[in-house]
Amino acid sequence: MSVYSDLKNILANNNSFILTTHVNPDGDAIGSVMAMYLILKKLDKQVRVINYSPTPYFLSFLDPENIIELFNPERHSAPIRDADVFIAIDFNTPSRLSRMGEEFSKRAGINVCIDHHQNPQPVFQHLFVDTSLSATGHILYNFIEDTKIVEIDYDIAVNLYTAIMTDTGSFRFERTTPEVHHIAAKLIEIGVSPVKVFAAVYDQNTPGKLSLLSEALASIRLYGENNEVGVMVVTAGSLNRYGIDEADTEGFVNFIMSLASVRIGVKFIELAKGCKVSLRSKGKIPVNELAAKYGGGGHINAAGIRLRENKYTDVFEQVIQDAIEMIKMNGVK
Repeated sequence: MSVYSDLKNILANNNSFILTTHVNPDGDAIGSVMAMYLILKKLDKQVRVINYSPTPYFLSFLDPENIIELFNPERHSAPIRDADVFIAIDFNTPSRLSRMGEEFSKRAGINVCIDHHQNPQPVFQHLFVDTSLSATGHILYNFIEDTKIVEIDYDIAVNLYTAIMTDTGSFRFERTTPEVHHIAAKLIEIGVSPVKVFAAVYDQNTPGKLSLLSEALASIRLYGENNEVGVMVVTAGSLNRYGIDEADTEGFVNFIMSLASVRIGVKFIELAKGCKVSLRSKGKIPVNELAAKYGGGGHINAAGIRLRENKYTDVFEQVIQDAIEMIKMNGVK
């Protein structure tokens, strides 16, 4: 029996579905939620996608018909509460829903989580989680292949490919396995163009974004005895000056990781309310454990923190010190 048999039965035996993903969605989030939407439409189900955050402009090609709705309490509270099934995609804790979490907590129906992050919260009756896989899109591909619930057409394929491509850093992160490349090859055979998908996601920069990147790169400072912690700061003033959303800074932290001495990269983003911290690491340094100390989470090599009541200056020095200590604890010199 497939490990996904229960998920197949949930989709088959219920009629109304609400799909959502986490705040500030990335390529895996949008690609996966749209792939599940298309699966359910093929099954003639009633399905809505309601997200708390807008879709980043560089991912809008995945939703050409504007299926994704932006959460509005007056319009969406009742549908969220009353749907037969609520499916959380690419996250595993209600805190990643922001204020949508209040409506989720009032539900009496079936709640499902499909995700590849660690430490899922015990608020879902059904968990389809595999932390060993490259992306939530990878899980959905396996689900379709194992259960044969639908045929993967071009529309599903392009969403799954985008999900996997973005969450593997264009097929260069640690969990880029032979299986991942086999999946990508099959999706390309269906008709996905790697050139077009890459261009749609990564070649949509604006002059403002490049100016912001220039400032962010100039802010990089190195800490630790061997310059093993790299830190970047993006201020609210810079975001406002260039008219850039925080989602546009998604890949900035990777520039820190290109420095030979760096083992942990930290990006602080100053927001109108609080701050956001992105963490990256090399090797087996578990930055998800560092993030958990501040109420965040993620993967071993990629994690994040969202602090709504603190300025980045409130935690700046402590996060850096924690990063240095984590490197020492993991025996990295």
